[in-house]
Amino acid sequence: MKRNTESFRLILDTNVLFSAIRYRGKPFELLEEAEKNGVEIIIPEYIYEELKEVFERNEIDFTLVRGFLATYTNVTIVEREFSEELIELANKVVNDRKDRPIFIYSLILRKEGQLTYLVTGDKALKDALNEIDENSAITVDEALKLIKEK
Repeated sequence: MKRNTESFRLILDTNVLFSAIRYRGKPFELLEEAEKNGVEIIIPEYIYEELKEVFERNEIDFTLVRGFLATYTNVTIVEREFSEELIELANKVVNDRKDRPIFIYSLILRKEGQLTYLVTGDKALKDALNEIDENSAITVDEALKLIKEK
């Protein structure tokens, strides 16, 4: 099997992050493998705040989540400014309003120079992003495969 020698980083959407922390399974394996293999995990500020709302809605103390994420040396929380152009594009191609910020973050972070993938289980979001920027959104299984080939 061909090894992936290209450096890349991953953006995790809220559902992937929630599943990793709450239910373990493949999303948790993704977090573990990414750290073990030196793959940076990017969490946009918007996703971090949305994750906080989800945990609080499920009556789970978010300080435990914050502590859990802090144990990973490869997790970075980022904030970026949105341009009007990207907002307009997101409004046109992403039906779910709550997915528009992660769509925009993905486009911004991919243009920063390092290969960056959005990891999502949301087919509509994945399709919308890949329509604009081919192969930029992948599933958890695809991300795990990339990491293991690294």
